[in-house]
Amino acid sequence: MFHLVLTTCFAGILCYASEPDVDYISAERCLQQGAILSGLARAQLKFPRMPQTSRIVCSGIDGSTETVYLGQAGAEMPAFPDDALSLPAID
Repeated sequence: MFHLVLTTCFAGILCYASEPDVDYISAERCLQQGAILSGLARAQLKFPRMPQTSRIVCSGIDGSTETVYLGQAGAEMPAFPDDALSLPAID
């Protein structure tokens, strides 16, 4: 089972953090769900022209992790904090 932590930052000034209470059967499914949630967060916050970057972290119960970054082409990678749960969440 894998668990998702998603952090999406807009222009390095606003970050959206999410940790759904859902387990995934594979890292691939977890990463796919993170990409979907990242896209929804971007659409709901209506910042289509701002540089946006998402970090999707999927961790398994065996201690393994997979991290994927999604971002606008050519956008500078913002500095993500180590603890995504310390970021303000936007509902």
